[in-house]
Amino acid sequence: MTLSFHVRHEVTFDRAKEVLFAVAREETYEHVPQPERQITRLRQIGLMTGNKLTALGKTVFALSDTKPDLWGDLLHFCHYALWQPEKSSENGFTWTYRAFVDHIWSLKNIQINVDSLEPIVSTLINKIEAEAHFDVEETRKAVVSLSWRSLKGVHNWLAGVVPPVIENEMFACRYFCPPELALLAAGWVAQQTEGELGIDFLLTPERREMMCKVCLLDPSALDRLLDWTLPLYPDVMVAGTSAGVYGRFLRFLKWPEMSDLLR
Repeated sequence: MTLSFHVRHEVTFDRAKEVLFAVAREETYEHVPQPERQITRLRQIGLMTGNKLTALGKTVFALSDTKPDLWGDLLHFCHYALWQPEKSSENGFTWTYRAFVDHIWSLKNIQINVDSLEPIVSTLINKIEAEAHFDVEETRKAVVSLSWRSLKGVHNWLAGVVPPVIENEMFACRYFCPPELALLAAGWVAQQTEGELGIDFLLTPERREMMCKVCLLDPSALDRLLDWTLPLYPDVMVAGTSAGVYGRFLRFLKWPEMSDLLR
């Protein structure tokens, strides 16, 4: 598989949604701009295989059909969590997605335009070249595909989350996100940082930051978000031991899956 860091800017949250919903309902989608590129992305993130929805795709459709505002956040998570170091040549565009999100989250506020994106491209290229997981020769060929348009491709998905993080082309961390995303984010962070099922999982500063990045959340809002989320999924995630000075603990009874949100 050829490594590429480019995120196609013509693939967008609303176009991809229209295609996926049409496939789910056995309707036509030729009117959607560049439909084949929307389908390619849906296949890349595991929602379609061939011209049919996967089990994950059917779940995302069911959730988004019931709660239309969820689409943007669910697809944001699908993009953010897809890249894996052990499969570094696969889905390089999602490495870019995650790295860009992490970068603008750390800035907290930034105007999204060519002038602001160009220097970020240089920052990400330096990060790629320092990344031990990537093959040097493969990376040298792949970074030429990364441009401000690639970052615009990420922006086109961030524009779909609710509550929004981009208004008037300005990115700003939000103070709430859907509890569905919070559950998925918590489980993903736990699995990335050696969490175990049935054992208290300490939300260290590093883990809290990771979760806030996934959720596009201001750190001051995380505990309130967890207080809101925990009662909704008692068979998946519960409060851990009251830790006092050590911080807050969670306990996972199972690793969260998209299907856990169907309730």
